[in-house]
Amino acid sequence: MLLVGLKYTLLLAISGCLLLIPIHGAGTESDQEVPHRIYRLLDGLSGGRRLSASSTFALLLSQFLIKQKLRYEAPTRYERQLYYHLLHRMEHIRMGSGWVQEPGIQGEILSMAFQRNVLLLPPSLRLGELDANGDYEQLAEIYSKVVNEGQLNRTQSDLCMRDIVQLKFPNCKLLSGECLELLTSDAPAYGYQRTHQVLLLYVLQHQVCAPHLSPPQVYELLARSQCNEVEREQNAIRSLGLPVAYRDLYLEQATICGLFGYNEFVNWRNVMEIGSWLEGDSLKDILADDNDSQHISDLALVFFINALLLLH
Repeated sequence: MLLVGLKYTLLLAISGCLLLIPIHGAGTESDQEVPHRIYRLLDGLSGGRRLSASSTFALLLSQFLIKQKLRYEAPTRYERQLYYHLLHRMEHIRMGSGWVQEPGIQGEILSMAFQRNVLLLPPSLRLGELDANGDYEQLAEIYSKVVNEGQLNRTQSDLCMRDIVQLKFPNCKLLSGECLELLTSDAPAYGYQRTHQVLLLYVLQHQVCAPHLSPPQVYELLARSQCNEVEREQNAIRSLGLPVAYRDLYLEQATICGLFGYNEFVNWRNVMEIGSWLEGDSLKDILADDNDSQHISDLALVFFINALLLLH
């Protein structure tokens, strides 16, 4: 009977049903707001359906963030229980999705990203490191015209990402000079072009080869410079009233620059704002395009995981 009970408990944990049971030391109901949002997003990925590349990447990145936190900070009893339950739940979703490596660049990326040759770095919430007084009023006036400007496109981004995740010590040399140029370019870029550039930098910084390519200070300077520009865009979007058409982009900006720990992106204002977008019965009720629903859910998963780790 004991073995049966343990097996039943394990099945409940994997399926997420233990969420309904109060956990000792979990704190107030408000302390559970972010975990509840995370579990709701994971519920949307459950059921054994095939995951998109975006969802798989979000799960891999979320698991990486939790493992990085556990590597450098001793959790409380409650945190340990929560973190390991989330890790098991996400792994169960990935393994149960029937995902098979697809041919092509995305398949190569997903077979290695945040799984091999990674460098864990101490996570921290960074306060006041960005330029809070950046001029955004003029940008807001022309934002709809420039939001798609920039030299980085989806194909370039995927090729560069593949080069990065395939780096393996001691062969620490990016295969493409164009990729290095994209990472370090200060040419004007906006919207998704800029956020993809920042994401590439984050992934590179967390490869074992990163210290052999550049000193850590170089990655910090590049991240600060790029996220200063992203914050300027976010302020412009907020000044426009956070229109529905820009919500997916706004969340991507908050998620990706939030990975570096900048409090301008990972903060309770954004937690509540973004959380309010997810409160309807269906994301399509609050988004401009039905096709944005899964992408914004994937971004929200990473955003709330990061917020859980840095703000609690």
